[in-house]
Amino acid sequence: MARPLMLWAIAAALCAQSVYGVQKWHDVNRYDAYGNECKLREVRDIVCKRLCVYDLARCPESLQPSCPDGESFCADGACHPQCTDTIQSRNPCHCSRTGEQLPSAARSLVPCMTVPNVTINQFHPWEANRDIRRACGAKVGFVDQSKAVAVWGNGWPGGDVTAVWAECPPAPNPKYTFRESYWVATFSVNGVLALLLILWSLNKRWAERNIRKTSAVSTYTLNGTQTKRSGNPETKGFVKIHDDFGSKAVKLTGELRHGVNSALDMDTPSANSLSRDSKLRGYRNHAFGTLCALSVALVTMLWICYLGVWTADYYGALPGSRYGVAFSLGLQNTHLMLASFLIVWGLTFAILLALYILKPHLRNFFRIRTLPAQGQYVCVVRPIREIKLLVDKASWVQRQVNLVTERLVI
Repeated sequence: MARPLMLWAIAAALCAQSVYGVQKWHDVNRYDAYGNECKLREVRDIVCKRLCVYDLARCPESLQPSCPDGESFCADGACHPQCTDTIQSRNPCHCSRTGEQLPSAARSLVPCMTVPNVTINQFHPWEANRDIRRACGAKVGFVDQSKAVAVWGNGWPGGDVTAVWAECPPAPNPKYTFRESYWVATFSVNGVLALLLILWSLNKRWAERNIRKTSAVSTYTLNGTQTKRSGNPETKGFVKIHDDFGSKAVKLTGELRHGVNSALDMDTPSANSLSRDSKLRGYRNHAFGTLCALSVALVTMLWICYLGVWTADYYGALPGSRYGVAFSLGLQNTHLMLASFLIVWGLTFAILLALYILKPHLRNFFRIRTLPAQGQYVCVVRPIREIKLLVDKASWVQRQVNLVTERLVI
């Protein structure tokens, strides 16, 4: 088997040859299909970047601010009757950055007047910024820009450098301050629910401290067929419950007896094996527990509605003043919106999945466990494990699943 593979490898090596390849799409519009450099073309009405200085007196003569009477030249690079804080915050020389994101050297930059549009006769698309800087600089009288003008972020006015081109790098993605109203409401609601669940868990453990001292209090032994066959009215229909305080006979009447009989009618080899595996647990309602259960249901509904709000905002369908504006909850940023939407969707799905898994035991968690004879509700617990007929014994994964399932019983 190894010899044919070696022959194929030798044949492939003999057929190999050197090939020179050119990336067609690496430099846009630079090479044609045959690898030849494309002819340069003329581009008209190219918009120039703003020229920024520390002192407006350093602006080129053609870009010196000149406003009509009654108006002032503001930080946004235009003339206004009054330079308000909103107008001043639109400084193009800050490149949409504020606070710590704005370099200290750029805080004092102010824009000159707008540079007129230019025409480039031989435009290099793969070096567009360089061509535009040269054409715009020549338009305002800069002969040698390598010393007199820098690019925003790569140099700042000082020494021979008199100005910088506001060629802004991509703006950083916005971040939540988590002081937004919807985040404050989200954390407040879920924080209150978490506090209620913690208080209820502590209260439940304290109220059930005597019941939890022994596991025997929740087990029972049944006379099985002997009880039913004897016809003795003193023993018929009774379940004997053993605890640390002795044996107690619990009368099975009404729904309690019907529930136990339903458990006994299942396919079991004998009543003795059933009595060993089954457990009786009593539960009583509690006002605080009922409040917590209703709170869980309410918060779950709020999460579903919350997910609907984020979905509507993703498609720009929020009603009111935001209608038609997408990503308003994501600070008008697609990356932040998508990340937030996925997190909200994942949390909602996790909540629904957890409730679905815990559904059989959730209501009893918000009740106080008591003796079956004292409870308003009696739960008959009988473990039923999954059996695969074609397998001699359960796998490790199946045993772990069975173990977790048993421990979920509250």
